[in-house]
Amino acid sequence: MGVPLVDLKAQYALIKPEIDTAVQRVLTHTGFILGDEVANFERAFADYIGVREAVGVASGTAALRLALQACGVGPGDAVVTSAYTFFATAEAIQQVGATPIFVDIDMATYNLDPNCVEDVVIDRNRGSRSAGNGRVRAIVPVHLYGRPADMDPLLDIASRHELMVIEDAAQAHGAEYRGRRCGAMGHLGCFSFYPGKNLGAYGDAGMVTGNDDELLERVRRLRDHGRTSKHEHSEFGWGERLDALQAAVLLVKLPHLDAWTQARSAHARRYTELLDGGAVVVPYDPPDSRHAHHLYVIRSQQRDDLLAHLRARGIGAGVHYPIPLHRQPAMVRRGWNQFSLPTAEQAAAEVISLPLYPELTDNQTLQVVEAVTEFYSS
Repeated sequence: MGVPLVDLKAQYALIKPEIDTAVQRVLTHTGFILGDEVANFERAFADYIGVREAVGVASGTAALRLALQACGVGPGDAVVTSAYTFFATAEAIQQVGATPIFVDIDMATYNLDPNCVEDVVIDRNRGSRSAGNGRVRAIVPVHLYGRPADMDPLLDIASRHELMVIEDAAQAHGAEYRGRRCGAMGHLGCFSFYPGKNLGAYGDAGMVTGNDDELLERVRRLRDHGRTSKHEHSEFGWGERLDALQAAVLLVKLPHLDAWTQARSAHARRYTELLDGGAVVVPYDPPDSRHAHHLYVIRSQQRDDLLAHLRARGIGAGVHYPIPLHRQPAMVRRGWNQFSLPTAEQAAAEVISLPLYPELTDNQTLQVVEAVTEFYSS
């Protein structure tokens, strides 16, 4: 690829001595599960997000599932979430036995449209609590692409209807909404450290954040088979612990995160300056938020042709996400597709992610822009 979608080798080259030292330390002491590295990273990440505690888990999906379970969401309940995000958001809801209720998005931000949420909650809660048609117990807003969801209206709806709020901040490390960091506004926040994320491990890893000691203590039990001591288990849990090697890598990377976010934002601004006013729709950055710029996503009514054109010229463009959740085969088989969510469906048909990572050069950015411009000029 002339310009890859993401370049993890470039990042590793810049911090190789730090990473190699941290990994060797774990290999030397052989404490691979939990331990000091995990505890140190939990404290550092909690401080970074601005919450009381953080609990390391095995993946972002595990973070969502454990957070839902800790909040008491289970069979017979319903959970409102975005129709337009990665599959794991709805998958975690289903894994705890609840029913995902998909709501349409705001096209400007690609996040949950608060204007649609309350009507869904009111309408749903008029029904029964039987499995498959349960009352809404929680809202899972997604901070998609690193852009914060419009949290204040969602928090207000949740407060008035006594709902739990679990933030899916898997793509929003360091993003801020009106001075508060994503992952610090709901009852719990959930992060993924998948390798391609802004703060990425060298494998799967995740985190649950928050200020409620009781909820977070339950997450700690659930991640470790419901364990309360070495040989006692107070409930059925999961084997979803964060391992020390991943925590050691993440602890090295965390101090670099703000600089990497600034670089991502600079590349995003350059893309927007060069593409705005053209044939594609460039991203919108709300003035009261700090975008983490996990992805730089444009829209085109000729998406598939443009995508093929970019790839033919060595541009590692991608699509996040081509199928909205209510149209996924697993959801269709469960009958969760009996409605239309037109904005999510339009976004899914038009979005393209352009290459974006901190080490991207100005020449690479210009190469991408020239390829997009060439497509429309020809």
